[in-house]
Amino acid sequence: MNEDLLAAIVGVVAAVLGAFAQQLVTAARDRMEAYRLAQQMQTDNALLWQWNRELVDAIYRRSPPPPPEPPDGLFDHD
Repeated sequence: MNEDLLAAIVGVVAAVLGAFAQQLVTAARDRMEAYRLAQQMQTDNALLWQWNRELVDAIYRRSPPPPPEPPDGLFDHD
């Protein structure tokens, strides 16, 4: 009977530790994904700013159509 009780306790502890480890791994993965998305948004923001600056400059210079092309890599995500 003691062996059955010990096996049950070990099983419960292992299940709790497994669930805790899974939560840690999931949180780390989600944090890395959020970091990657934030980097992409910062890159897109910088490229959009650059393109907007080129468009405004073209307007002030009264450049004929077509407007400047968007920069390479704008919204190119893996």
